[in-house]
Amino acid sequence: MNDQIPPAGPGGYSPQQPYIQPPAKKKHTVRNVVLIIIAVLILFIGGCMALIGGAANEVSKSIDKHDNSVGGPKNPLTIQVGKAFEVRGFNYAAGWKVGRDIAGDVDIKGLKVTNNRDDKDGALVEIKFWKGTEVLASADCTTDQIDVGTTVKVSCLSSDKLPKKYDKVTINDSF
Repeated sequence: MNDQIPPAGPGGYSPQQPYIQPPAKKKHTVRNVVLIIIAVLILFIGGCMALIGGAANEVSKSIDKHDNSVGGPKNPLTIQVGKAFEVRGFNYAAGWKVGRDIAGDVDIKGLKVTNNRDDKDGALVEIKFWKGTEVLASADCTTDQIDVGTTVKVSCLSSDKLPKKYDKVTINDSF
């Protein structure tokens, strides 16, 4: 018996040793595509969130500006019963009155408004009766949508008793 191993053939193959094929390189095409899609989605969602955040900030600034404008929810306009006044493009006519209904609650009669804003809009306001810094009574007043240049009657409702004495009357948007 010959204990010698014959010389290796071409490519290092020896007839007595089985040929072991080197491991195939793994292709990561699917994984790479998935990672790229995830990265694009993250960038897209991040960009959308930035746009939404910016738009929300602008809306917030607009609401704050509206709320703090004269006649806005945070800045009521002092008015005189029966006198004309204007709140941000809504012109309220003179001649309106304040009284008591059958139950003694606030009753606002004859209040009319003209829409001089740029677009069709409706009034939704509060009229408050004050003594110092205390609101003694209020009435919620509304209209349907009003075309530009149109005058309509304002409908006011209250379940508050009209105070016998008050220092001032204010109006402000309810929203």
